[in-house]
Amino acid sequence: MIKKNLKIFVLFSVLCALYCIFGIYLNRHGAELKLRWLFWNLFLAVLPMALALLTYALVSWRKHWGLISLSLAAGWLLFLPNSCYMITDLIHLESSGLIGHNGTYLMNLKGWVEIIYLGAGIFLAVLVGLFSTSLIHQSLRIRKYPLLNLCWIGIISLLCGYGVYIGRFLRLNSWDILHPRSLMKILLANIDRFTILFSCFIAAFFFFAYLLFDRIHVLDHSLGRPAEPDLQDSAMDASIQSEKKFSA
Repeated sequence: MIKKNLKIFVLFSVLCALYCIFGIYLNRHGAELKLRWLFWNLFLAVLPMALALLTYALVSWRKHWGLISLSLAAGWLLFLPNSCYMITDLIHLESSGLIGHNGTYLMNLKGWVEIIYLGAGIFLAVLVGLFSTSLIHQSLRIRKYPLLNLCWIGIISLLCGYGVYIGRFLRLNSWDILHPRSLMKILLANIDRFTILFSCFIAAFFFFAYLLFDRIHVLDHSLGRPAEPDLQDSAMDASIQSEKKFSA
């Protein structure tokens, strides 16, 4: 399982690199993509995947959680909301010039390139976030406890949703946690109905997206395992072998 997760990590890393290279290529050939903030947000979305992989590898090697693995997992949780934060980058499409004054869609190639490229980046960032969550989930080994399993996913989703709100509307960053006193003042002063509803909406999206991703990931892992021999067939084969030896 470690090798398979490493392969997925390399695959996502290569896809992110190709995504950035393709964006630079498009801009050099006439596109007007806002690559600076897009690449930065994608980097912040990929960062928790690297932290999650380190956590997973360390826990798998030591067979238990320690101070280093807990610290890495805390860093993963701190940066995880960035994977869903890119969804809110859709607000930048208001200046893409795709809709005319009479409500008709315009044949503006630059605008359509921007929306498709941004959509691909959002999709990639969310997938990376789901995979990083799966790595931490595997490290916890709580799948045999269904209620605890759902509670953990729910809490992570809520924290992720609230993190997106903090980043988009309060304009705070993950490293602002280094100033806990001022951070808490800002957070407590900005709790209202919109905060709760927006955070829950993003959390619901991440919750159900992860359930689907986890189901596919687990199913793919189970299909990749070598088939275990059936107990009845093994017993029958053993009895046949013993009968052959007795008759001989």
